[in-house]
Amino acid sequence: MRFTLVVVTTDRLELVERLFRSLAAQTRAGDFEVIFVHSQVCAAEAKALAGKYAYGFPITCLTSQDHCLSRSRNSALPLISGDVVAFPDDDCVYRADTLARAAAAFEREPDAGVILGHVADLSDIAVVPDERPQHLAAPVELTHCRFLFRHSISFVQFHKKECVRAVGKFDENMGVGCATPYQSGEDTDYVLRARKAGFRVFHDASVAVGHPAVNLHGAALREKVESYARGRMRLLHKHGLPGWFVLANIAYPLLCIPAESWRRGVYAARYRWWVFSARLTAWIEGIAADKSK
Repeated sequence: MRFTLVVVTTDRLELVERLFRSLAAQTRAGDFEVIFVHSQVCAAEAKALAGKYAYGFPITCLTSQDHCLSRSRNSALPLISGDVVAFPDDDCVYRADTLARAAAAFEREPDAGVILGHVADLSDIAVVPDERPQHLAAPVELTHCRFLFRHSISFVQFHKKECVRAVGKFDENMGVGCATPYQSGEDTDYVLRARKAGFRVFHDASVAVGHPAVNLHGAALREKVESYARGRMRLLHKHGLPGWFVLANIAYPLLCIPAESWRRGVYAARYRWWVFSARLTAWIEGIAADKSK
């Protein structure tokens, strides 16, 4: 089983190099390729970085025409040659056995079209393989929207090539950098479309991908929360999900506030409040927009 990893960045090359270091340490050496999509502003530096790591795995460089993440990923899809396609963010880190465990998950569940891994804190990602027996984390099929929404963040998605061919492109009207207010949701949309196309989706908690936690003190956090909330509400509307599920999406962050306040402090509780209020506002705005049509 061979993997194609689609990596997109604007100009965060220091983070991409951290990801590439983790890829160079994979136990499945030689079983994957990288399609590296970068902006024009860092083209020379990006190609130099690719050359630095090309000894360990093939890297194909593409220049993105704008900052739309979905469009950048779509530009790479015609070039994929692997049996499985993944979409690691530029600030991710793979554990040394991430690809090996993803391959094992597909071998255990040969009918799976999609394997969704586990989001791990960067501090939990070791440079050596996890020694836990793989049979302790057997893949679990996800059949309910609740679990698909919970586990479908893009950088833990692993799709069989035939699934990608059937689903097609990411929605370029959703996701970071797109020309609409909907700055999220393209990743979950992709998994929901895979399900609708008849592909089975499994979650395997042993397939770990490290990612930075939300910076609760970030200056632009509230703006990001609001743009992501609009994307979430757009996603729910696009797929015609029932009203109770929409309301559960809105209410969930509010219900998390007491536990978050106790576990992580006032800034975590504030973050949850912002998510709740942003989703509620986006939902109300969506209703008003529908009535005006």
